[in-house]
Amino acid sequence: MSAESGPGTGTSAPADGRRRWLLVALAAVVVAALVVVWLLVRSDDDPGSAVQSGTSSSATSSSTPSASATESASPPAPGPTDANEPPPALPPVALDARGEVGNGVVATLPSIDEIQSEAQGPGNIAGPAIRVTVRIENGTAEAVSLGGVAVNMYTGAELTPASPLEDPSRREFTGTLAPGQSAEGVYVFSVPSDARDSVTVEVGYIAGAPLLLFTGPVG
Repeated sequence: MSAESGPGTGTSAPADGRRRWLLVALAAVVVAALVVVWLLVRSDDDPGSAVQSGTSSSATSSSTPSASATESASPPAPGPTDANEPPPALPPVALDARGEVGNGVVATLPSIDEIQSEAQGPGNIAGPAIRVTVRIENGTAEAVSLGGVAVNMYTGAELTPASPLEDPSRREFTGTLAPGQSAEGVYVFSVPSDARDSVTVEVGYIAGAPLLLFTGPVG
């Protein structure tokens, strides 16, 4: 009995137990690895789940606009409207009166003639017309550019615009007007003979300056 319970016999049982636990643990690791591999293979073989995931992600991203898209969809802030407003018109004066801007520039109408226009050029029709000569005097201390002079004509109390004509006698303002000097321009407008009881000539010597109005009958 004492010989069987010696040191050699007492240590063999724990060693066998440890080996069995190591084998069990190794088997568990192998099984877990096989399960993971099976799950990965199944995921690759089933593209539906990936498609659904991608579709869901795409739908989520498309339904939530980015900050830049939101900003671009917002209407731009309105800008100043002063530049789009026409210049003010001074009270009308008679056709033979002086129109004074208020800064030393004066405009007059030396002559207004009833003519039969030849109306050269496309879109122009020969016929009864009014030819007006406009004189601008520079009473300022600086030269005035005449390239922006605008002359228009209206008829009646409703101020119906008269069509400008490219008559051979037409001569627009050009160049620069020195201080103390004057210059003249000639303009022709189509106006029927029965629409001359009230004619308004509008003169703007430079963009943004107050408009000068001359009103009265012609003929």
